[in-house]
Amino acid sequence: MSINVFPQLLKITKTPEGAVVVDYQDLVRGADVAESIKEAFGFDNQCLGVILVRNLPLEYPELRSRLLRLASVFAALSDEAKEKTVDAQSNYSFGWSCGKEVMNGKPDTLKGSYYNNPTTDKPMTPADLAPLFPETCNPNIWPSEDLPELEIAFKELGRFIVDVGKLLAKACDEFVATKVPKYDPTYLQRIIADSQTHKARLLHYFPAETDLNGQNEAADSWCGWHCDHSSLTGLTSAMFIDEIATPGAFTEIPCPDSQAGLYIRNRGGDLVRISIPRDALAFQTGEALQRATKNHLAATPHCVRGITKGGRGVARNTFAVFMQPPLTEFVDEGITFAQFSRDIINSHYDSGKK
Repeated sequence: MSINVFPQLLKITKTPEGAVVVDYQDLVRGADVAESIKEAFGFDNQCLGVILVRNLPLEYPELRSRLLRLASVFAALSDEAKEKTVDAQSNYSFGWSCGKEVMNGKPDTLKGSYYNNPTTDKPMTPADLAPLFPETCNPNIWPSEDLPELEIAFKELGRFIVDVGKLLAKACDEFVATKVPKYDPTYLQRIIADSQTHKARLLHYFPAETDLNGQNEAADSWCGWHCDHSSLTGLTSAMFIDEIATPGAFTEIPCPDSQAGLYIRNRGGDLVRISIPRDALAFQTGEALQRATKNHLAATPHCVRGITKGGRGVARNTFAVFMQPPLTEFVDEGITFAQFSRDIINSHYDSGKK
């Protein structure tokens, strides 16, 4: 009797809005999810560039809720306390950043971000590159005196997302290896496992002081249209907190506006709102991976739409982990990730503020 030693090809599962869903256990056991990878990250018109991973290990919901709540706790600290973690020398790419990034041509004061490397406090990078690329080579900065619990919560959720990313990377590599001649069949897995340049971003969208009553109608009113320049981005669902109704408690509430949240433009140009369940992770492809895979896995154009109805006192918190190559890794012919990322980071900031 013959035994089939090849993984069974799984059928594609989608959410109502069309986002591809894969099961965490299928990734763990190495099931063939090639069709799901193609449907999520490919170039056909219906492809959204996002994949949801469900049925995660049981510790995930607590890791998510603990860190996202702390985004509001940190934002509520005094300006003096927050200023201790600002790192202008890294182009505000470590620690707290607010009002430094440019969105739609204007300084972005609608949100604050806390950046750090989730896998190492001090990256081991080539000595000649470290001074030239403080955006990725600087050491982490933590609010050790004012909110010490942020460090462990940030690292634990960040490393959890990286570990899931490694499993998804294996499936991506297997798919691309069948499409691109001489493609390293462990490329993305190696990038995620070995890179010292991963970056995580804890985001806090500040609550409105009054009801919005139709404001923020533009799809990109909270975060402008862009593609990540990383290889793979892992993203939690957003946490909404009514900071007026529960001052100091920072209790999660349902999203008060069914039209607010993450939007993606599919390959056909249609605008699609993506709903990430609280118990799932979303993964998007970035520009570095699109280049490395010769366009077989395409970067994901996305934005965030603000609350348009009510919304007084409601904050939005989320967490993204950008898994990206080492600085010396080539992402395209003659272009290292160091060169590629520097140009993009510089474009996000007002040169007058550097």
